[in-house]
Amino acid sequence: MLAPFLAACAPLACAFIASDPPVPDDSMLKTLAERCGSQIEWAQDGGTQDDGGAAFKYVARGKPLDEVGQRKLIEDALAKAKEQHRLVLWYAYRLEGPQMYRAPNLDDYMDAVPWSDPDVVALVRDRFVPLRMRVSKAIGADFGVLAWDKVEPALIFLTPDGKVAHVVDRIRTFDARWFAEVLRLVVAAHPELRADVVPAAPSTADTHSAAPALDPATLKGTRDAYYRSLADYYSGKESEALAGWTKLAETTPDSPFAWRAASNLAPALDKTWPGPARHGFETPIETWLPPGGAIPTDTRWRRTPAEAGEVAEAAVRWLLRMQRPDGSWNDLRYAYWDTPLITPNAWMAVTALAATALNEWHDVAPDEIDAALGRAEDYLFRGTGRVNAGRNEECYACAYRILYLHRTLSQTDSDESRAELVHREQEMVDRLLALQSMNSGQWAHEYDNAFATAVMLNALADAEKDGATVKPDAVQRALTGLQNARFEDGTFTYGGTHPPQAKNSGGDEALKNACGRMPVCEAALFRRDKSDLRKLAFSLTNLQQNFDRFEKIHKCDFHTDGELGGFFFFHDVYHSSEAVRLLPEKGQAAFKKWFVQRLSALPEIDGSFCDDHELGKSCATAYALLALKNCMEEGAR
Repeated sequence: MLAPFLAACAPLACAFIASDPPVPDDSMLKTLAERCGSQIEWAQDGGTQDDGGAAFKYVARGKPLDEVGQRKLIEDALAKAKEQHRLVLWYAYRLEGPQMYRAPNLDDYMDAVPWSDPDVVALVRDRFVPLRMRVSKAIGADFGVLAWDKVEPALIFLTPDGKVAHVVDRIRTFDARWFAEVLRLVVAAHPELRADVVPAAPSTADTHSAAPALDPATLKGTRDAYYRSLADYYSGKESEALAGWTKLAETTPDSPFAWRAASNLAPALDKTWPGPARHGFETPIETWLPPGGAIPTDTRWRRTPAEAGEVAEAAVRWLLRMQRPDGSWNDLRYAYWDTPLITPNAWMAVTALAATALNEWHDVAPDEIDAALGRAEDYLFRGTGRVNAGRNEECYACAYRILYLHRTLSQTDSDESRAELVHREQEMVDRLLALQSMNSGQWAHEYDNAFATAVMLNALADAEKDGATVKPDAVQRALTGLQNARFEDGTFTYGGTHPPQAKNSGGDEALKNACGRMPVCEAALFRRDKSDLRKLAFSLTNLQQNFDRFEKIHKCDFHTDGELGGFFFFHDVYHSSEAVRLLPEKGQAAFKKWFVQRLSALPEIDGSFCDDHELGKSCATAYALLALKNCMEEGAR
């Protein structure tokens, strides 16, 4: 089936588009959203951080306890647990370490969904001693809970004698039903602590934050209204969803579901929204739990290579739910380095990736995907979307639109349609060349570097293959810039180029640090006859050898294990799978089998994929789908 690049899907696209309804005053929405999580009587350390809307800037709230005060808090919680025959539920909203710099976003999602859900709140109140406290390195060492072996947000369950019974960490999908079931499983695993429910003590919560008791009918009505709007949002009925949440916030402001609704409407400092739903982190569908009553350790759904087709289908369905009426995938909230002005560029890049992924998996849902591609093409090429020219990430917005056009051309027979596609490609090529550094020859997503340069070179090679014109001197500058970033051991420096006298980068540590970027860089050189099969295969083998360490930190949003950071993870996996397709067919099989095995074990419980939460699930899911397609097909690209 051909992708509907020309006007075939325009009527569908127009019918789908709707504008946002009027919303209540921002200050009222923010006030309601801040009530999320207020019904649990936490013993807490007194300090937290809100996302500040710029790199490494936070809005501090309260003065946190020092280590002495924290240890006293734990002692008191354990004493209460012993008295009441309960476990301590320690909510670790932050673990000391370099692994996260936008952890406050995930803390907001926890407050909005599980900590505001009446069923979860009741379970916490009746079965646990709740403790909300960050984990310092010293205290974490005592309990064996240290970053980045564990990553926030995390639930740490302590027995009354202070032993760690269970840990659920790296939480990246937020479903209140899932959390309630996990708490029930934990309770069931400790029959020795199944005490009678202790009557709740009089509330000491801020009366502005805590909700008055709602009658059951009202509570059920607001729950149903919230989830109807959530289902609308994920069905493309965005204006209906926003109108439903607005009505909830206006008419029943004392319902926790009104607070959650407000979190999906209130403005955040990064120019998006503080709640999880519009970022794709709250799911309205049934989520997965381990079989046999096992307690999960995170929100991953570890599947097998035999299930790879089902993994892909679930991911396709997830992507279809996340497309917006304007044709975009805008769940990403990447606003740092340098400001939220870069977010539209990242939305453009992700929309191109998501559209390419759906086109590659067209057979999963042909009619739905045709309609989705029509809307996406409006956003990508017909003026619905926009790019902030000259801002960071613009080069990726160009490269991934070239990718979409290139894959669509391979499916298109009409001369007229092909000419239109190549014309669009040429526009992207010309803009991409204008973004190239004349000094280094490299491209910069934020700063000049080898991996972005390799992606751009590969995009230009695809465009040339389709008939676009690329200036030879620009290609030569880029190749020189990429070669000047390569060490003799096959690693590539993280940013810019290395000094001419530098020969080797630093042994095993450097090979680990560069494992993700080596295949895409070597592939770009190989495609221009500046590398060879031995070097290309070595880059892929090095990725395999270091993959466990890369995977371990893939849900972190900053450099964690040396240069490794979660924000590179699925980017590098996808581009490495492209490198595999450059090998002779007999050399591809083992690599493809390995990629399918690793990718099949990485989905979230809602069928999506996720690395850096800031880059969003649509980005990771599109990369994962493209990588799966590369490695589940036979032959060279």
